[in-house]
Amino acid sequence: MKIESVNVTVFQYPTRRVSDSAGHSHPGVESMAKMAMLTITADDGAQGFSFAPPEVVRPFVVNTFFRKVLVGQDPFNRERIWQDLNHWQRGSAHQLTERALSFVEQALWDLIGRSLKMPVYKLLGGYRDTVPAYGSTMCGDDLPGGLSTPEEYAAFAEKLVARGYKAIKLHTWMPPISFAPNPKMDIKACAAVREAVGPDIDLMIDGYHWYSRAEALWIGKRAGKTQFRLV
Repeated sequence: MKIESVNVTVFQYPTRRVSDSAGHSHPGVESMAKMAMLTITADDGAQGFSFAPPEVVRPFVVNTFFRKVLVGQDPFNRERIWQDLNHWQRGSAHQLTERALSFVEQALWDLIGRSLKMPVYKLLGGYRDTVPAYGSTMCGDDLPGGLSTPEEYAAFAEKLVARGYKAIKLHTWMPPISFAPNPKMDIKACAAVREAVGPDIDLMIDGYHWYSRAEALWIGKRAGKTQFRLV
């Protein structure tokens, strides 16, 4: 089996996810977003797919690196392909990123699994056949009915538990929200969520990169009192 072609298809899909000036996600008015599908095809017709932001697998990267390295190779030789791409990466002037390489890796695993009619987790050794999932909030906002108060975090957490989630991760308030970062407000959200979901739900808080070392220690000590597993 040899790789015959590498192609990217860009498509649009409807979303209500919008980004603020700092790049944080919030709910918003429905609009169209773009996604790219990387397709690796072998000479026997087997295909593997991965999905990436269009700017990561843009035509220059596909034409200059992906096709040059992959076409003609055995898709089962993933490590050889990875090392070949890594060689080209060093002279790519940051055009060929680690993230771009990861989407090739995903598509190769997908191709191999489809070719062998076997799920990838079995190819990886089959240690697990299920993976725990947690519900994750968007970032805190100042939108009415959004995530603007600790109480709204608690109400959203209750909805996640009702859908069957056994663990929840909070993303709290960050700039450009006027009062963020605010460790005291974040701890209030932690306490409100714990009270709302009870003691049997695993909870986590992700403050991104906005806490200072002192703030992170302060939050960690207090989040521990509400039995948060990860800060």
